[in-house]
Amino acid sequence: MQIRIAGMTIALSATDPSLTPLFAGAAVRFAVPADRAPDVDILVERSAVMPRRSSELLFDSGGAWVVSDDDGRYRIDCTSPVYGDQPYKVAWFDRSFRSGRLLLRADIFEGEADALGYPLDEVLIANLLGRGRGVELHGCGVIEGGRGRLFVGQSGAGKTTTARLWLARGGVEVVSDDRVIVRQIDGEWRMFGTPWHGEAELSSPASAPLDAIYLLQQAPATRVVKISPAEAAARLFGCTFPLFYDPQAIDFALQCLDRIVNDVPVRVLEFTADASVIEAVSNRPAMPQ
Repeated sequence: MQIRIAGMTIALSATDPSLTPLFAGAAVRFAVPADRAPDVDILVERSAVMPRRSSELLFDSGGAWVVSDDDGRYRIDCTSPVYGDQPYKVAWFDRSFRSGRLLLRADIFEGEADALGYPLDEVLIANLLGRGRGVELHGCGVIEGGRGRLFVGQSGAGKTTTARLWLARGGVEVVSDDRVIVRQIDGEWRMFGTPWHGEAELSSPASAPLDAIYLLQQAPATRVVKISPAEAAARLFGCTFPLFYDPQAIDFALQCLDRIVNDVPVRVLEFTADASVIEAVSNRPAMPQ
């Protein structure tokens, strides 16, 4: 079984046939035929006892997952107070994230399994992106007329509100109302939908060339404000998902954002929650940096 997110293909196979299908929820929309070699190949197994973590801790998310160095491999433990002290998933990946092994706790995963379900799917994609592929941003991606506009902001900035306003107008596709990936493909910046959505539960595997990025900022009146590339890069970095335990990945993300802000118009969009936000950017020609 394979899924493809932002052009990155993940293949999962299970030692136990009862575990299939291995994808659920919005990830099903990203399922693809096994028509190419995957970027990462994962073997899924089930175990009654999860191995203790004795490896060097690299990063603790403070909640759902931790990453450690297990004899040269990355080990990712997914935990929840609902399931007690033992992790309910443990995954190991080689340093390049080309292959992995995923262990599921047998008392929780008794049949069909959402093997890559949160948080493992997002951690995996973040690591793939950090190895020279692109960046993931807190954003709402809208495709209109085959071109993409990306509205970026932290929680509460108005991403889902923006998505609903565009949908009410019609003639658009929203690839996500919360997480969007930006990659350079054949010299062109493109935005890609992800399975990870916000309150509106909007997600799509579609992609489009990226025409402009707007940094959402709620205000009494709607207007588009020009900012410097340096400020744009700094504000975009605040809306990324940096791998704090991987300096090379952070360095790549900063370089990637620097290229984006010099190639794609980035503006602050001060807006009120009405149709004026669409009028402010709709059919607006790409502005020079």
